Parts: sequence; C-alpha cells; structure tokens
Amino acid sequence: MTTSDAVRSADLYHGTRANLKPGDVIEPGLPAEVGARDGATAYVYLTPHLDAAIWGAELAPGDGPGRVYVVEPTGRTEDDPERPGQPPSGHPMMACRTREPVRVTGEVTEWRLYHGTRADLKPGDFIQPGYTPNFGAPDRTTTYVYLTRTLDAATWGAELAAGDGPGRIYIVEPTGPIEEDPNLTDQRFRGNPTKSFRGRDPLRVLGEVTDWQGHAPEVLQAMKDGLARLEQQGVKPIDE
Repeated sequence: MTTSDAVRSADLYHGTRANLKPGDVIEPGLPAEVGARDGATAYVYLTPHLDAAIWGAELAPGDGPGRVYVVEPTGRTEDDPERPGQPPSGHPMMACRTREPVRVTGEVTEWRLYHGTRADLKPGDFIQPGYTPNFGAPDRTTTYVYLTRTLDAATWGAELAAGDGPGRIYIVEPTGPIEEDPNLTDQRFRGNPTKSFRGRDPLRVLGEVTDWQGHAPEVLQAMKDGLARLEQQGVKPIDE
C-alpha cells in the first residue's frame, strides 16, 4: 500500500448512515455502500472531497439520515484502483481506502451554498427568479432560484446553464426560505444526495469559486443527451 500525499495533507471524510461520535471507529467488514463490489467490504472508504462523502452518505444502505464525518486513519491508506474518483455517472465517490479502522474526529453539519450559472456577478449582487431557465423550454421563465450545498451539483449548473459566457460558481446565501428541489429529490435520487434546493426569494452573492474543475467532455455530453431525451419525451421541470 502507498499513502497518498493528498490524503495525508487534507481533511478526510467518510459518508455513512451510522450514528457516531468523536472517538468512535469505523472498521472494515461492515455492509458496503450501494454499488460496491462485495456484500461486506474488506476496506473502509474515505475521501478528501466533501462532495464524495455526501454521495457516500446518501447512497449508503440503511434507513437513518445520511451523515458525513471527519475521520483520521489509524493505518496506511491508498487510492482505490477501481474508483478513479469520477466514475462514468459523473458523481464523485469516496476513492481512498484503508484496511485499518478510521477514527471519527467530528461531524460536518453545515457547509457552503453554491449556485452555478454563466452570469458575471460580484459580491452583493442578487440572483433572482424570473429569468430563462437552464433546463426545459427556453420560452418560459423560472419561478424559483436554485442552489446546492455540493460543488459537484453547482458545477453541473454552471456547465449546463443557458448563455455563451464561461460557467461560474458563486457562494450564495438565501434571503428567504428554501426547500428541497423536487426535480432531483426522490425523482432521480433517493433522498437529496446532491443537496439541491430552491426558493422564491433572491440569493445574495458572497463570493466566487474560481478553482473548480468541470466534468469530462464525454460525461458532460452524456448529461446533455439525457436532458434532450427527457425533453423529447415531454418531461417538464417541476417549477410550480
């Protein structure tokens, strides 16, 4: 096994449905998350990427709420050769692993909110409903503004946004109540693994994320093709 420099230098996360507290350990041999190769894994999976841990939590087996823990390994870690970090689905995965237990040091309960778009904005600007939507018929206007707690979902928003300018991702705060986005929650994914929300009140721009990475061209094209098929089938966004 080789220890990744990135893993050594970054916070590490583990997504699960287990109810744990600092000092508890997560051991190999427990039921594997959805899509894993074995019924019970010989590894514990972890990641330096919060988005990947969120997906791990939401897709984990069990009925409890998804939880994301900050963890520290008690032994050596390695990159998982069968999980390159960005699978064909385009969704991030916990792609580091260890055969030794990992110790819980804390829980992530709050994180930034993001909005992906092509609009050129600055801190203090507002993002409001009433504009051309990113998806669906271009002759309608949105009645909601959308936001997400994961950088991956915001990346999709920036890449798929209408317009010709470069995709941009902003850190935002809602000025009114928000709710889960029904276009994704339980429609495409059990629960809300993309942590996607919407509201009728403006979002205030707090800053911009400038070091994000887009999806691979083939993954982006597959998403566009899928959206085009839905439009041909008459599937309309839930925007009422």
